[in-house]
Amino acid sequence: MKSSRSLVLEMSGILVAVVTALLCGFLVILMTSSEPLVAVSAMFLDPLSSWFNVGTILNKAVPLILTGLALSVVFQANVFSMGAEGQLYIGSFLGAVIAIYLPGVSPWIHLPIIIIGALIGGALYGAIPGLLKAYLNANEIVTTLMLNFVAILLTSYFVNNQFKSQGGGFAKMENIDKDLLLAKIIPGTSAHAGILIALVAVIVVYLLLYKTSIGYELRMVGKNQHFARYGGIATRKIIVFSVMISGALAGLAGIVEILGVQQTFKDNFSVGLGFDGIIIALLARNHPVGVLVAGLFYAYIQVGAQTMQYGSDMPREVAVIIQVMLVLLVTAQAIFTFIKQRYAKSGQKEVK
Repeated sequence: MKSSRSLVLEMSGILVAVVTALLCGFLVILMTSSEPLVAVSAMFLDPLSSWFNVGTILNKAVPLILTGLALSVVFQANVFSMGAEGQLYIGSFLGAVIAIYLPGVSPWIHLPIIIIGALIGGALYGAIPGLLKAYLNANEIVTTLMLNFVAILLTSYFVNNQFKSQGGGFAKMENIDKDLLLAKIIPGTSAHAGILIALVAVIVVYLLLYKTSIGYELRMVGKNQHFARYGGIATRKIIVFSVMISGALAGLAGIVEILGVQQTFKDNFSVGLGFDGIIIALLARNHPVGVLVAGLFYAYIQVGAQTMQYGSDMPREVAVIIQVMLVLLVTAQAIFTFIKQRYAKSGQKEVK
């Protein structure tokens, strides 16, 4: 009963934050646009006006969901990793190398190997800050941020030199064989099967966190590390495990983006997907199902910004205002404290 009540309070706080952020965006449009109703309609209705736009929303949501899952896992262990961006690059780079330089393999075997390679690459890169945190008490924010730059610059060097496409031009690898690319799931759109992978990942992460003993241990370490250690939980191993799982999911996000959209590894292809995952995890309060909803909503706002820019006099930067407000409001504990206090007072009145 207590857990369901807590969930209702959390969802209420998130709903308040979302509505407030949308109202702020609406007010900005109202004050600056010469045709506010057209701009609002273009942003909030046009994303669902065609199957093409729906497919774009799904494609944008896939890496957001996967990176959001990656960070929700590690946040639940109370490790504030910011390394999903670097882990995404390393995992996707390794997966792309396997995709391009492992010829003569059936796609039914080759594709799982590519995905496994990306998972392993992201997990191993995530193990570095995990080990530093667990055994040397190194600040994970600093180490993961630094390792992001290492991953981005290292992969950039390789894709500009040893693995650069012979065609010249923009720095990228050779194109991946079409048989290895993710299939389209909605005819006439760009929507690919990555959304199905994301759904499976949500289910797996949910089961891991809430239906297994290691998930219980991970959440206990996040709530109180000293109590968890006193209860016999190997806290250091759990910390390393959480960051490795996070890295694997980030690597999966990268390779799905490559196989579904980019079709090869391109220099600086991510455009901050790992950092967007932080917003998704915070908005979802680190719950896997919440990550799914938050990822779709965030992608909807991004596509809405594009349709608004094309269909009205408002720039897409209005969506950035909404995103920033979401972060500020969702991370403002005062909102959730206020809701809990109001709920407690109403409960006391009912008792009286």
